[in-house]
Amino acid sequence: MIKILIVDDEPFIRQGLKILINWEEYGYEIVGEAANGIEAIKVLEEKEIDLIIADIKMPEMNGIELIEYVHDNILSEVKFIMLSGYYEFEYAKKAIKYNVTDYILKPIQKDELIKVLKSFQEEHIKQENKHTLEKIKDKVVYDRYLNEIIYGKYDNSNLEYVKNCSKFSGGLRYIIIEINFYNEEGINISDNEKREGQEIFYQNMIALLGENYYNVIVNMSNYKDCYDIGFIYDKRLAEEQDLSEKEYISKLQLNMKQIQHYDFYTYIGQKINNIEELAVSYKSANVAKLFSEFSNENNIAYYDEMTEKKEISYNIEKQYMDNLIHEIEENNEEEIIKCVNKIYTSFKEFKIDLEIIKININYLLCNLINIAKELDSEADQEEVMQYISSISFEQVLSRGSEKHLQSFSLEFSRYLNQLRQNTFQGILSHIDREISEHYMEKLSLKYLSEKYYVNSAYLGQVFKKQYNVSFKDYLNAYRIERAAELLKRSDDKIYSIAEKVGYNNTDYFINKFVQLKEKTPLQYRKQFF
Repeated sequence: MIKILIVDDEPFIRQGLKILINWEEYGYEIVGEAANGIEAIKVLEEKEIDLIIADIKMPEMNGIELIEYVHDNILSEVKFIMLSGYYEFEYAKKAIKYNVTDYILKPIQKDELIKVLKSFQEEHIKQENKHTLEKIKDKVVYDRYLNEIIYGKYDNSNLEYVKNCSKFSGGLRYIIIEINFYNEEGINISDNEKREGQEIFYQNMIALLGENYYNVIVNMSNYKDCYDIGFIYDKRLAEEQDLSEKEYISKLQLNMKQIQHYDFYTYIGQKINNIEELAVSYKSANVAKLFSEFSNENNIAYYDEMTEKKEISYNIEKQYMDNLIHEIEENNEEEIIKCVNKIYTSFKEFKIDLEIIKININYLLCNLINIAKELDSEADQEEVMQYISSISFEQVLSRGSEKHLQSFSLEFSRYLNQLRQNTFQGILSHIDREISEHYMEKLSLKYLSEKYYVNSAYLGQVFKKQYNVSFKDYLNAYRIERAAELLKRSDDKIYSIAEKVGYNNTDYFINKFVQLKEKTPLQYRKQFF
């Protein structure tokens, strides 16, 4: 319905307008009336109005003054239809610059009013459709950019676009909503039905969130069988309803369950402070999804709870699992094979039920993920998930499952070893940058090892293996090269150049220069002048 405000200083005209036609029949609803412009402004402050039908000539604030005020002070796109007499045409001409929709001469004729209203309705529908298409287009672009942030592959333009669309206040969590696509008989439905169900769920959440609809997103995962919905919890959403975080999420779940055909599960990532960290929360939500059986609540799992439960004890089987975890971390292939054999023998010997086996396998996987995360917090968690998804407790029970678990354990062990090597490669790249940017300062292996939390002796070994020289010799060589450039390009004094490249002792600098260039700094300079 198009919402109308009638403004006229004559009560009988206002009343006559209200009963002249059946407004609802033409798609309109009269939501207020006022005797002049000042009263109309008060109504505008309290209600959403699409169209104002106003008399031009009124006391205190006339129709033209009302139009000017709305144009200058109210941002909403309120339209006007003016009521005027034959002798008020000069007023009407003044209103033209404010794009008044139409004019109706008094006394008001029913047919003329209907004609004007139909014309306005057509234009209003066109504008509404245009706005809807623009919102859909903006949301598609927004979702694409937001997904890039979720996967940690964004640039500054992506980030600014998302920030401009949705003003996140902080206290954020990425929440995965996994739809349970099984019918009442427990039979899985087709991919097309799943995609349709995902879209319906998405649209229902958008409708439920209202102006906060930018917080819901379709997960554009690379996995073709992913039908999850993403939701970015913002503490502002709970505060606006005077609810705690858990109360808000529970209320959202309850509201969605009332309008959804399918059941669903909710996995909640760790709390972050800004949108730039969204990838961290997304990764942790995936961990909560994998280990939701540890949760204390039905159909909902917090990552926070998962990490608290990683030291759960499962009797003798846990001991075997701990041994396997240790050998995987040590990359000891022979012992890994022995551990897997013990675990599988134990499962058969003690006739462990399915639930206990599932708990033990998931205990193993949870610990492996934590090890990968501790090795490198920036590790590609999706890559970890691909390893993890290759095994389940049902496969452990199937024929050849011992071989399957053994293969998985050996592969993950190699993955951790590679991750460990990549971590040191990353540290070496940081140190390389430190040298290039701060070679003129007091740099030492001890300082860098403390800065990057690495044992200095081990760092020295890794550095020498990578560059075939010690850190000290590498730094000296780098400084001498910079000094050589200055000798060629400037007429600075030798002691000044020594200081610029990090040497406080000029004699020591000259000795090092002679060792590496087989000439004194002065002799080296004379070659170029």
